[in-house]
Amino acid sequence: MDIREIMGAVLTFSMFLMLGNMIKRDHFDADVLLDVHPMASSYAYQEDFTQMSRHSLFQLPVDKSKKYGQRSKLCWNNSSPTKEGVQPKGFVTFSLTDGPEYHVSQVANAVLVAKYLGGTLVLPEIIGNKGEKRRFDEIYDADKFITSMSGVIQVEAHKHHEASTKKSIDVKVPYNANRNYIMNNVGPIFQTTQNVRVISYFPSSTTKLAEVDKDTNPYSCWAMFEALRLKPELQKVVDSIVGSLRSRDPSGQFVAIDYKTGMLGTSTCQSNANEGMKNCYNPVEIAQFLQRIGYPRDSTIYVTQSKADRSLSLLKDLYPKTFTKEDIMQEAKMGETSELEQEIIDFHICSVSEVFVPAKSGLFYANVVGNRIATSRIDVLVPAQITSNLAQDHVSSFIAKASHPAYACFC
Repeated sequence: MDIREIMGAVLTFSMFLMLGNMIKRDHFDADVLLDVHPMASSYAYQEDFTQMSRHSLFQLPVDKSKKYGQRSKLCWNNSSPTKEGVQPKGFVTFSLTDGPEYHVSQVANAVLVAKYLGGTLVLPEIIGNKGEKRRFDEIYDADKFITSMSGVIQVEAHKHHEASTKKSIDVKVPYNANRNYIMNNVGPIFQTTQNVRVISYFPSSTTKLAEVDKDTNPYSCWAMFEALRLKPELQKVVDSIVGSLRSRDPSGQFVAIDYKTGMLGTSTCQSNANEGMKNCYNPVEIAQFLQRIGYPRDSTIYVTQSKADRSLSLLKDLYPKTFTKEDIMQEAKMGETSELEQEIIDFHICSVSEVFVPAKSGLFYANVVGNRIATSRIDVLVPAQITSNLAQDHVSSFIAKASHPAYACFC
């Protein structure tokens, strides 16, 4: 790697850390302190939670169950065709880096750049947290993505030979940048080189609103919630695990908890006891939380940690039907999966579980909630230091306050 590549990697990593801190500050702290009165909100989804009494948390209200799990209608679709005879005039490349929680944002940003500049988007390679490299079509459904983006942008699996000989210029683009920002800051470079590589970053709260759209752009919505899907083989693995978990529960439902041992040692996992704030929770606290709000002992629980260890002992004692990937995947004889695939499996299991409980703030939590909003799975409960034993007092502020950007995508 030359010095330019090293500096680019450092800047990208720094910006992702900034986003994690931003989400922690703006959302998870609010969740911790959330104390919603059952009649405080006029939103229909808030009323859904008021119908959940102690010991009946798995019973979905009738009006909600009709649409539960079905994809919501996007406010915009790709029915507007591109202008006849207009050919893309260059290439926009990018990479999917880190975990799946980053992928949706990186794809959405690259689509915006390609759309506004009139370039051809090249399917990215995927680079895991530990350097594992995979082709896009090894994880995601490439045909589905290309077909879904038809009429929006042109997408190709690989660069043309002539484009491969041109030097690609790295451009840093804030997530959900508006048209003016892209045209003014990236446009001149693209016109000169016709070959740019998008490095997405997440602006701090001090970034001018003129640069970043306050609401999610409709092209971003389409890319995230319609075009980007798992490849069928990997989706079958997710479906098999989900089916196995549901078959173990009397109600046919399960709770997904995003917890991994290493997360408690991070800098974002700090608390301020004097202000009543806490940014993450360990399995003991989560087990006590579930008991307090009335989860029965025979509830089925999935934890994103790969293997059970001593940290899960109390959770398993209180809830014997607590499972990790190792428990489920060994029984199903699904074979070996890479660490990257395991992270993606976790992300999608948390997105479709009947209830989701995040143990820590961050982008994983935020983008799982986005996926759940897209399919009306709004049961997201955040542990809190408040002593209420009512589930509605622990509803994620993303849901209770309709503050998640995904709400701007659906009508």
